[in-house]
Amino acid sequence: MKDKAFLDTNIFVYAIDSSPEPTRKTNIARELIREQIQQETGVISIQVVQEFFQVSTQKIGTPITTEDALLFIQHISVLQIVAANLDMVVSAVHLHKRYALSFWDSHILQTAKSADCSCVFSEDLQDDFRLNGLIVKNPFSI
Repeated sequence: MKDKAFLDTNIFVYAIDSSPEPTRKTNIARELIREQIQQETGVISIQVVQEFFQVSTQKIGTPITTEDALLFIQHISVLQIVAANLDMVVSAVHLHKRYALSFWDSHILQTAKSADCSCVFSEDLQDDFRLNGLIVKNPFSI
């Protein structure tokens, strides 16, 4: 069985960058998404989908249209999508308290653990942070 990897929102936001000259982060994000789709190992959460829509249509320098955001969401919907339940939220609260992480970062980690991921790709979390067999990797720091 292949190791599953959780992709955080920032990966998708970099991937839709519409600058005339793609940045290094854009290229890395697009390749990471492509690999996870091809290998069928990528995992996201409903939280990531929601955050992507909000950020990509309103909070970046050049927002994309609602229609383009929906097309992109359909594209990434082939990844495993995890919906939160009450147990996951409660566990995230405990992670938040124990590690002094933001609740939302704790929720990402808990979701990844619930989906049996071995890795979380994120620019927002501490690179190489480890949690019971789960490791955070910043794909842009390499």
